[in-house]
Amino acid sequence: MKILVVMGHPGHVHFFRHLIAELESKGHECLVCVKERENTTKLLDLFDITYSIFGKTYPNRPAKAWGVMANDIRLINIARRFKPDLTLSIGGLYSVHAGACLGVPSIDFTDTENARFTNMLTFPFATVVATPDCYRAPVPAHKHRPYPGYHELAYLHPDRFEPDPSIIEDLGLEIGEYIVVRLSSLDASHQEGEGALSEEEKVQLILGLSEYKKVIVDSESPLPSKLDRFRMNIPEHLYHHLLAHAALYVGEGATAASESGVLGVPWVYASRVGRCYLDDQENRYGLGKTVSSLEKALRCADVMLKKDITEGWQRLLKDKIDVTSWMIKLIEDFL
Repeated sequence: MKILVVMGHPGHVHFFRHLIAELESKGHECLVCVKERENTTKLLDLFDITYSIFGKTYPNRPAKAWGVMANDIRLINIARRFKPDLTLSIGGLYSVHAGACLGVPSIDFTDTENARFTNMLTFPFATVVATPDCYRAPVPAHKHRPYPGYHELAYLHPDRFEPDPSIIEDLGLEIGEYIVVRLSSLDASHQEGEGALSEEEKVQLILGLSEYKKVIVDSESPLPSKLDRFRMNIPEHLYHHLLAHAALYVGEGATAASESGVLGVPWVYASRVGRCYLDDQENRYGLGKTVSSLEKALRCADVMLKKDITEGWQRLLKDKIDVTSWMIKLIEDFL
């Protein structure tokens, strides 16, 4: 079987990398196509995954509308030459469009309900839409395949990932004695209007958290020079080892918050818009809090640093599945 896997974000690399390895070990041929984005291609290189670039990310709404057409055309041409039997993607308007044009079935994995524009352009063309079972937005029933898990459990399930404490020691850090902060660029179409913190409030957040423990910042945007000492300096493929040994995660990255939860690390997610999977972790397992202001972020950070989330985390791992194994079965049953 020939499978076209389309990626646009570094998180997609993690989500698909175990799946690709297992499919190839079973004799299937996978072609990875990616939008040109430094963090994504760098991660693919670090994991030694061969890929082709089919397009790029566009900076604003009018440009994004043009980019859909331009990227579609490029990917369709690549797919026509590759002749896949199936396409896979996350929020994959390009892959489902290519599949529909070439008469090839497609599976779209999504967990982001407020990506309305992308979903509107994706769901009608996808053969299957697979979501966590906590997903709340409408999906055509005949296409919907819900599962008890989150995207992050495709690569951070205990069967897939074991944190290495020696990596933390080599970085000169003490386990449980630091806080990880992620600041996002919020430039994706579904992130418009989500920002809960101004630039000055981000500075106040970092300085406020530094009164509790050492703070390590992962920022997609430049930091003021006075915050240079907080910047993370670790290879991207080792990031989850850093996160797994933190005392707390605070930030604008929803994926990083969910990663923290499945690793047993409490989190505080700063955003005006929640996520179904983070609401699930918060309401069912008590692993974190979504907040919409600086004051609430600092207050909740104080609470979560003192909270023992072990019982909730263990219940989560009992309730949820190894998502990669589920995906392999879905693909093999599907075909």
